[in-house]
Amino acid sequence: MYKFFVILFIYILFINLPKAKGENKEDKLSGFVECDGKFPNTITHFTFNPNPVKKNETTKFEIGGVSKVAFDRGSHLGIILFYKGFLVKYHAQDFCEQWVEPSGEPCPVGPGEFHFKGSKYFIQTKDDPTDVTLTGYVRLFIASYEGHVRSCIEGNVSVTYL
Repeated sequence: MYKFFVILFIYILFINLPKAKGENKEDKLSGFVECDGKFPNTITHFTFNPNPVKKNETTKFEIGGVSKVAFDRGSHLGIILFYKGFLVKYHAQDFCEQWVEPSGEPCPVGPGEFHFKGSKYFIQTKDDPTDVTLTGYVRLFIASYEGHVRSCIEGNVSVTYL
């Protein structure tokens, strides 16, 4: 009986405890977190490669999660970029045309699990800085055509300028 408790103690201490603390937990949101507030749809997977984003290269994105409310045609994905506390860029895309349909799915996207892929080529302009990596704060959201935010995540993104 003594050996059983020793083995159980070793298992809890060395094998199970690191998992419970999240040390082996994979970051499926690339450092992003859900925005403050309540949203009917949850983004549980967001990755981009390369990370950091590199100018004059194509970055591949994946976004996925669970929806309780459909993403209708006309929904858009918005990206707001802040640098040193100032709004520096706002970009909006048609969610169905740029994400859903290129992933081989039809729109609207009904309630349930979703997973889409996209890519973007980031051009470096003559106005961009050179030979530096800058980190900004991004808020990414998916909203209905009426403007109701269905999902929202936010976090830091680094961009390498050549």
